[in-house]
Amino acid sequence: ATWFHSSHARNATCNDCHVPHENAVKKWTFKGVDGMKHVAAFLTKSEPQVIQAHEASSEVIMNNCIRCHTQLNTEFVKTGKIDYMMSQVGEGKACWDCHRDVPHGGKNSLSGTPEAIVPLPESPVPEWLRKMVNQKDK
Repeated sequence: ATWFHSSHARNATCNDCHVPHENAVKKWTFKGVDGMKHVAAFLTKSEPQVIQAHEASSEVIMNNCIRCHTQLNTEFVKTGKIDYMMSQVGEGKACWDCHRDVPHGGKNSLSGTPEAIVPLPESPVPEWLRKMVNQKDK
């Protein structure tokens, strides 16, 4: 649902971002292993409320950001090209450190990136309710 309302819904499918595109063997191996992890999580009801990409998935996702946006990054805005492993050793940022809500949209999406380097949102609790709760606690 979050992807459907995002800017990527017009031009990208789940597989465009979430599976490798280097070759067919890598693609289908990744899909098989990742798919079995999903099956196990769903069958054991162990999927977390907030789903986060594991290391291997994060690398695939960022490689696909680079694959689709290479011309933008190298010719137009000239931010350069780093890969996921470079971002992990401090040689730049992962794409989602700045573009937190782009792939799945929405500031309140549970599929956003909770570890992103951005300010936390203000409390959604109205001021009148906070005052009422604080008075009750006294």
